[in-house]
Parts: sequence; structure tokens; C-alpha cells
Amino acid sequence: MKLPEYTNAATAGKFNTFLFVGLSLLWGHMLDLISPWWLPLTIFSFIVSFGSEVQANKKKDLLL
Repeated sequence: MKLPEYTNAATAGKFNTFLFVGLSLLWGHMLDLISPWWLPLTIFSFIVSFGSEVQANKKKDLLL
């Protein structure tokens, strides 16, 4: 199954949903509110948020 080229993801300027999830999890770790077992999810959410921003920038460059 081919994935669509353009997805209508919710963004707030340069910030996206995965960045906010990663920041929330990071604060949970810093304040010792969540277990260290959630650390892989925190790292993964930051990687996904960065990757989606890189892909968005590449698509904008192709349109220009």
C-alpha cells in the first residue's frame, strides 16, 4: 500500500504534535513523574518530530 505524499498533520508553525509529546514526556522524566522505561518513547518522539520537519522543508524546496 502506497502512503500519500501529503498528509494533513496538525502543526503550530515549526512545532508539531510529536514535539509537544516529546516535551511533555521530557518534563515527566525531569520531575520524576514517570518511569525511566518511558525514555525510549521520549527519544522516539523527538526523532519523529525532527524527521517530519526535515521532510516538510524538502517538500517546500521542491515546490520553489
